[in-house]
Amino acid sequence: MSKMISVASGFQYSVNIAYDLHDDTKIENFIPTQAFLSLLDDVLESMNDKSNDRARVLVGAYGKGKSHIILTILSLLMRKDIHVFDNIMPVIKTDHDLYQKLMNYYDSKKKILPVVITGSNTSISQAFLLALKRTLDENDLKEIMPETNYKAAASVIERWKTDYTETYNSFVKLLEEPIDQYLDRLSDFDSTAYEKFEKIYPLLTAGSTFNPFLGFDVVELYGSVIKELKKHGYSGIYVIYDEFSKYLEANITKASISDTKMLQDFAEKCNRSGNEQMHVMLISHKEISNYIDTLPKQKVDGWRGVSERFKHIHLNNDFSQTYEVIASVIKHEPSMWDSFCNKYKNNFETLYRTYHKHHIFKNLNESQLNNVIYDCYPLHPISTFILPRLSEKVAQNERTLFTFLSAKGISTLPSFLENYADDKFTSITPDVIFDYFEPLFKKEVYTSSLHSTYILTSTILLKLEEGSLESKIVKTVALIYLLEQFDILAPTPSELMNVYSIDYTSDEIDQAISRLINEEFVVYQKQSNHFLKLKKTSGININEKIHDMMEKLSRKISVKDVLNQSNVDKYIYPTRYNDEVEMTRYFKVEFIDASEVTADVDWNLKTKNIKADGVIYAIIPNKDISLNALDEILIKTNSETNPRYLFVTLNSYEDIQKSAIKYEAVRTLKENALGDEILYEEYSIIYDDLDEMINNYISSFLRPEKHKANYIYNGHVENIARRSSLTGLLSRICKSTFTHTPIINNEALNKDVLTSNTIKSREKIVSALLRSELEYNLGFSGHGQEVSVMRGVLINTEILSQNDETKVTYLNEELEGNMKLALHKIEESIKESRNGELCFSYIYDALTNPNHGFGIRKGVMPILLAAVFHKYKSQLIISENFAQVPLNAKTLEKINADPSIYFLDYLDWNEEKEGYVTELSKVFKDNIIDLEKSINNYDYVAKAMKRWYLNLPKYVKENKINTNGDKVDKIIIKFNKLLRRVNSTSELLFVEIPELFGNIGYNISVVEKISEIKYLEDNTLNKLEHGLLDYMKDLFALNGDKEIINQMTLSSIMKDWLENLAPNIHEVLFGDGTERFIKLIVESGNDELSLVKQAARLATGLRTEDWSDNTFEKFTQTINKFKSTAESYKQEVVEENTSEDIDGYQISYLDDSGKTITKRFDKIDQSRRGKLLYNAITANIDSMGQAISDQEKRQILMTVLEKFL
Repeated sequence: MSKMISVASGFQYSVNIAYDLHDDTKIENFIPTQAFLSLLDDVLESMNDKSNDRARVLVGAYGKGKSHIILTILSLLMRKDIHVFDNIMPVIKTDHDLYQKLMNYYDSKKKILPVVITGSNTSISQAFLLALKRTLDENDLKEIMPETNYKAAASVIERWKTDYTETYNSFVKLLEEPIDQYLDRLSDFDSTAYEKFEKIYPLLTAGSTFNPFLGFDVVELYGSVIKELKKHGYSGIYVIYDEFSKYLEANITKASISDTKMLQDFAEKCNRSGNEQMHVMLISHKEISNYIDTLPKQKVDGWRGVSERFKHIHLNNDFSQTYEVIASVIKHEPSMWDSFCNKYKNNFETLYRTYHKHHIFKNLNESQLNNVIYDCYPLHPISTFILPRLSEKVAQNERTLFTFLSAKGISTLPSFLENYADDKFTSITPDVIFDYFEPLFKKEVYTSSLHSTYILTSTILLKLEEGSLESKIVKTVALIYLLEQFDILAPTPSELMNVYSIDYTSDEIDQAISRLINEEFVVYQKQSNHFLKLKKTSGININEKIHDMMEKLSRKISVKDVLNQSNVDKYIYPTRYNDEVEMTRYFKVEFIDASEVTADVDWNLKTKNIKADGVIYAIIPNKDISLNALDEILIKTNSETNPRYLFVTLNSYEDIQKSAIKYEAVRTLKENALGDEILYEEYSIIYDDLDEMINNYISSFLRPEKHKANYIYNGHVENIARRSSLTGLLSRICKSTFTHTPIINNEALNKDVLTSNTIKSREKIVSALLRSELEYNLGFSGHGQEVSVMRGVLINTEILSQNDETKVTYLNEELEGNMKLALHKIEESIKESRNGELCFSYIYDALTNPNHGFGIRKGVMPILLAAVFHKYKSQLIISENFAQVPLNAKTLEKINADPSIYFLDYLDWNEEKEGYVTELSKVFKDNIIDLEKSINNYDYVAKAMKRWYLNLPKYVKENKINTNGDKVDKIIIKFNKLLRRVNSTSELLFVEIPELFGNIGYNISVVEKISEIKYLEDNTLNKLEHGLLDYMKDLFALNGDKEIINQMTLSSIMKDWLENLAPNIHEVLFGDGTERFIKLIVESGNDELSLVKQAARLATGLRTEDWSDNTFEKFTQTINKFKSTAESYKQEVVEENTSEDIDGYQISYLDDSGKTITKRFDKIDQSRRGKLLYNAITANIDSMGQAISDQEKRQILMTVLEKFL
């Protein structure tokens, strides 16, 4: 055991405010800090009778000494003998004002009675009552505890026991718990015990309610106690709720609204208590707001109300004072220590040199650093740094910074000193601290990063020998990752060398790290920053796997592909330019290899498929081309032909080839390992490291502040040192390149890819622009998106002018500036189309391609086209795949999607064409839709003609031979063919139709010929049906009727013919359908054409409008067959009288009117299909069983049979 080093006698690593309140030795060993002084000052201020700041929440992590601070402050407020505080008074005196406030308090004869609440009671009211009762009892003041409803209930029970035995026994029976246990709960102010009494009381007292203290209130009870306390020399009460955070952790979800209301009321009472002083302080290791995230809204509001009524005081993280506390705990025997320091002077000086410029102690002065190096010994400086920070992060009551320093047990300072040899220079390294706090790591929430780091560490430690240097290194690396302060304490080999060089040689440390990386595979050293990182090991030699994959990919991938895919900064924006022209232009970052840069390279061709306003070529150097030679080629590049390209080269050569291929190899292996969590994690660690390296390399090009790159434009190396300078250069490039860009202030539309809602708004605007007459505001009102787009693109740009008084909107013929140039370009294209079809891609290239100075976004194009097309829409012809398409919003949307498949043509309009179209519109007036007239001057007529043709019956459209055998006129057939084709409406009206009639021009004679064709075709079906009528009359008229046939109706002729047949002809079912023809005649009325149409459909299966050239022949054959079958039966009847036997069926049944119907039909042989039908029917009937009766089965079969009779 060490005789030189010891823990300060009497140092208390654990303080319980309630138990230690009267133990002065706790005060004597208190080490004052700045946090103590600040809080003491604040509390003394609140002792003023006029103070309204008496409700506090003290927030500080475990191990910050909150309880010891409060214990000391309460002792001062109790005005203990001033000499008890001799050890801290020198520190208090350093603050003259604070010392004077304390002395004034002592002189004032004020004295506070502390009420300490401990535990995690489920009821806050109960906790406050119990603590008050206990405090008054301990201070011989129990007589001033007011009567409570709890005490009143206990008194009633005692009276029942004495005076009303039967009632008492009934009460005990209803309790269902031992009476003594119940009375103990009542005396402990258990709210559930009192609630049980309230429920039982009415059962024993004829329904009366127990209410001894109407309006009983804990807050008011405290107030009444203070009034009594003043008679005993106390000026007030100070309520301390110790470990309030434990209450929140255990009960916040169960706490009632009355609990939060009580806390709010208590805080308000304290702040308004005046000279009857009430103070309250809740001690927590986190803010109240950190506990309420998952609560219902009503409870969240309640706890927020609590939080708002309390002043929050935080114990600040002044670690330099913590180092002083640590130093004050560790005592060195002076003579032995001086001798030891002289003996190991070089060792201490080495530590001082190592850490006096180290980031972890950069805020310490020389004296404070000496304190860490010498006074905190045997703690290693890194351990001194880690200990308070780790304690703050994970400590709990049983394990804190103070328990590590003073408690006995494994891996503590005292246990280290038990085995310490005073003549040896050694230290407590961070691995010892890891061992001490390990039980707390296990308790961390499993979803936290701390827990996952611990699980990984513990898994790795199982593979290593306990107590080995390798295991110590792993623990230290784990602690560094737990603290996550890599900017000042990094997990690097050099940092570990500093930690363990006291007890191990450099070679031993290097070899241990090497074994962890190359043999155990549990540590990976990052290439980007040399950090060591713990990792799981799958047992697979992943370095070998990566090497094999690199060999496989080395010829398939290029460095530029890897960089282009990995670059997250793919676009850089010319910010100033975008603000000025109110649009978003951007430059694409494109990595290329130095070998691609030659004197004759065509940069426009190279950039052809890059969709951006400009390109930043980041040129990857290679060892075969010098950097100077590369810059010289780029400086000579002709900027006039390459105005949108910025070239970036590096100042120095860095070989990224191997890292890029390795990066791609690891990415591939990582994706392949998705099903193996451990292997995936191993690859992820390496991937993340390489990803950082690749991104650092990329940033060398795109982060000017790193001063690693040259920026070459227009034959000059630009002076670019900041990102803002780079974006400023891009703005200048845009300004000189896009000289004709019109300003369009609408962000939603002024881009290439729009949202679906913006596209709908654009369609509405385009439709409005293509109407014959422009409506005021294009017909829009309100505040919809189409209104804002219209104003941004058309009104603010002055494409449209409006007269708000007359409510008139019109195209502005006096437009100026870049917008005029843009619309003029479209007009020029229209004029060019007079010489032949012009592809829309020509227009789009001129206005959207950056090389022509406009660079207009595609989102705007349909509106600009529609604005110009409005004036020319009568003359414009748009075609797709050689077929004309209508000029409307849908078409312009399609053109915008792919202008290369659409063509523009121009039709010269004149009076002759206008008259021609007008006359045609009269012929087809019934088929014209007025809305279509707004598209252009002729399209609506062509559509009307097609609509007329499509509405013609099929027979009319396809008929080539009339019923009399004459052929249909070829002109009519060709006319029908023209209307049937999907063709250009302008070509139909002004080329094809005139050609059909011999190119006689656009005059009235052409219209008359079309009118004749229309008349003929409109009446073709009627002519057919009348021909059928004449045919049937002639066929069925009896010889005696031939002379008066024209005076008779078809129905009359048919019925005369029917009367000459056998009387029972209607009872016979013929195999060829003759019975249906006879039924049709019987049921026919006087509508001849209706009878003809029905007979035609019966005979052919088709309506007359669906006939073809061959159907008439089928009709005549079938009608003649019906006639022949019926008349033949008439002859058979005569023979039937002499027949002895008939092989057939006769069925008689009553119809709905009660008339007897008889049907006869011949028996025939069953076919194969017939047998299948029979089997299916009988099987279905049998499957029903008795579910339906035989009578119902017969009825169903008869109903089916009637359909065929």
